[in-house]
Amino acid sequence: MKNKKMIAVIADDITGAAELAGIGLNYQLKTEVNTVVADATDADLLIINADTRSLTAEEAKQVTRQIAVQVAKLKPQLVYKKIDSVLRGHILAEIEAQLEAAGNMQRALIIPGNPSHRKTVVDGIYYYQDAPVHQSSFAHDPAFPISASHVHHLLRADESVQVLAQKASLPKKGIFVGDVTGQDDLAHWVDQLDENTLVAGAAELFDQLLQKTTGKQTQTDTKPVTLQWPRLYVFGSTFYQNRLEIIDGRLNNIPLTYLPAQALTAPDNYQPDDYVNHVSALLKNEGSAIISISTEGINVKIDPVQLAQNMGNIVNKVTAQAHPAELVIEGGATAAAILMQMGITRLYPEQQLAPGVIRMRVPGNNQLYITVKPGSYVWPAPVWA
Repeated sequence: MKNKKMIAVIADDITGAAELAGIGLNYQLKTEVNTVVADATDADLLIINADTRSLTAEEAKQVTRQIAVQVAKLKPQLVYKKIDSVLRGHILAEIEAQLEAAGNMQRALIIPGNPSHRKTVVDGIYYYQDAPVHQSSFAHDPAFPISASHVHHLLRADESVQVLAQKASLPKKGIFVGDVTGQDDLAHWVDQLDENTLVAGAAELFDQLLQKTTGKQTQTDTKPVTLQWPRLYVFGSTFYQNRLEIIDGRLNNIPLTYLPAQALTAPDNYQPDDYVNHVSALLKNEGSAIISISTEGINVKIDPVQLAQNMGNIVNKVTAQAHPAELVIEGGATAAAILMQMGITRLYPEQQLAPGVIRMRVPGNNQLYITVKPGSYVWPAPVWA
């Protein structure tokens, strides 16, 4: 018998998992973000961060299949596949794994994009801010650089994956990608779903799905949020680097320090102790610090997985030494590496500071909060107040 209460999500990175958790809070759902599937949970919304985007396609498929089998044992009323809104990652491999684990599902529907962020799909072409996505900053993504804008290219798919026009009916069997330009399109695709359909999409589709499933109206938390001190900010993405207004080595009057070049170019030999001591001293003396990365002047290829692991190791050491009350993290791979190094497998979302920017409590540690956001989203004002 299905759990008529619980909705399960399998996400491919932690920032996507947190983003959906924020939406769950808006629907007054008891929400958990986990990296493992527990034997039992009383959550209304259980979100599992599979952290598969940094894996190979075959590894991602194996991990997703294992999690899907474990989630199925909890008998949720539905399972949502959270994907990157710009179709980065191993989406088809993971969808195939979930279909295999489910056994009885005959079709999957992929709805990429977030129309309110001007991420849309028309005739199978993905647009970002009204231009084909390969003309945007996403062309320079370190792990999944985008060189063409048709969804077949983005998914690395052949013609067996069919593109469906707006307002089209959903065929009974196969894997499909739906065009989407606005909220009406999202609502249309949600209306096409049934228990034999695996649905994969980003945040705005999930919002539409919760609206229909719960029958509730969203209630955004309007209480002012002030982060505690000391605060450690970790920027693991370069998406907005050239737009930051850094004055005398400070951003918003917070000291900014770049990861040493050796951590990027010779990660196997890098010893972080001096840098850890430097950042810890900033936290103790000034109450906040920013760790960031800069590739200026570096001409060697940087391994994004190794970079995230190094960042996780450094933050873990700084946290143990300086005990920040708030970790504010940009970038999914960076956040996942930090959580792994710190041994954190479960988070309880408490506040949505802005869409996609979620502050979460660490179970068993009332002294630490973790806030995460995707690299392509802008930090909201409460993060700096």
